[in-house]
Amino acid sequence: RTQLEPEGRLETIAETCRKLFGVTVLLESDGRTGKVSMDPAAFEAVMTHLLNNAVEAAGPAAPVHLELRHEQQRMVLDIVDRGPGMTPEFVRDELFQPFRTSKHGGSGIGAFQARELLREVGGDLLVFSRPGKGTTMRLLLPLCEGTAALSTA
Repeated sequence: RTQLEPEGRLETIAETCRKLFGVTVLLESDGRTGKVSMDPAAFEAVMTHLLNNAVEAAGPAAPVHLELRHEQQRMVLDIVDRGPGMTPEFVRDELFQPFRTSKHGGSGIGAFQARELLREVGGDLLVFSRPGKGTTMRLLLPLCEGTAALSTA
């Protein structure tokens, strides 16, 4: 598997999103670096899908926040929007069901596929959402051996 540093890729994906949709995407990092073992195309597919969903949920006037931090042996990335949010029942029963969607023209594969791609490399996708308050999609990715949360300071 390929090792990649997510920080630079995140900035590129965020910039593409800013240009395509004319929205504010803010990337905050703890200033540490680390590599994860994930195919770059799979990482970009996960990020692009989840970021596009957050931008769509937030609407054109609200910023989307990307909050990157490093813990002991993993990278944690929160994608935070202040959109309409989802009910606990929707998250539990529908969000990760393949081929089900609440979007007009949606395929229903995105959240399911994103979580599966993360799980294939030992990571996971957690969802924190409240109706009227927004949603946080939390990506957990294990850091590669020997790259655990190196400080750039």
